[in-house]
Amino acid sequence: MPDSADRSSLQQELLDVMTAWSPRDRGIFKTWHRDALSMVHLFVLITLEADGPLSMSRLAEAMDVSDASATGIVDRLEKRGLVERRHGTGDRRQVLVHSTEAGGRVFADINVHRRAALSSVLAELTEDEMAALLIGMRAIQAARGRVLARGPDGATARGDESATE
Repeated sequence: MPDSADRSSLQQELLDVMTAWSPRDRGIFKTWHRDALSMVHLFVLITLEADGPLSMSRLAEAMDVSDASATGIVDRLEKRGLVERRHGTGDRRQVLVHSTEAGGRVFADINVHRRAALSSVLAELTEDEMAALLIGMRAIQAARGRVLARGPDGATARGDESATE
């Protein structure tokens, strides 16, 4: 059983390996989507995917830009069919920006390219290395689930430990 110094060192080494980044890796982002979305456009789609439809002012706030800049960005995304503006159901004056089906497909396209890139990397591993990696990745996935199940104060979402089991 490793002591706390060994555990800390091991954790640091894992973080270094898991977060390693090379400038050459950046080129992958450019090829993930055939329509070559800008990072700003991708950020808007990610925000809408995570938060759902947003008013222009909330979207501008999320992007840390002016309402006028957000309007221009949404205009370009709307022309490409990736987002649409819809009037609110309760208040017709409110306009919400929604991702379209084509906007949602961006993530499916990215996933296809990401899986292909990862497949070429995994093809370089032996079966034993892949089996060990799978055990580790399952452990990370389980730990991530436990962390996400805890609220901001460290308590579980339901206030008891059974939420993480």
